[in-house]
Amino acid sequence: MRLTFFIFLAFFLLVTSCERKLSAAEVKDNLEKAMSAYLKKQQRPGTPPLNFKMLDVDYYQDASNYYLCNFKVKLYRPDGTDTTGFITGRVSNDFSKVSGK
Repeated sequence: MRLTFFIFLAFFLLVTSCERKLSAAEVKDNLEKAMSAYLKKQQRPGTPPLNFKMLDVDYYQDASNYYLCNFKVKLYRPDGTDTTGFITGRVSNDFSKVSGK
């Protein structure tokens, strides 16, 4: 009984402690998806929708486990015009919390 408990505990710790590291391409893709979702959520109801295309992102991870990012975004307006600009933001380590600056 005791041996079974220790084997189960060791197996459980092994399974839960192994976390796969994301590659740079996966991190970049997840950051772009998180910021795109954030920008779409920030649009006001009743206004014509704006379309965004993420062109590039530069990022680094700070000590508080956030990614500090600089996104290059192409904005397509409803009247057919477009523009390119930069958005600075913070994205949490699990890509669930985004704050734009």
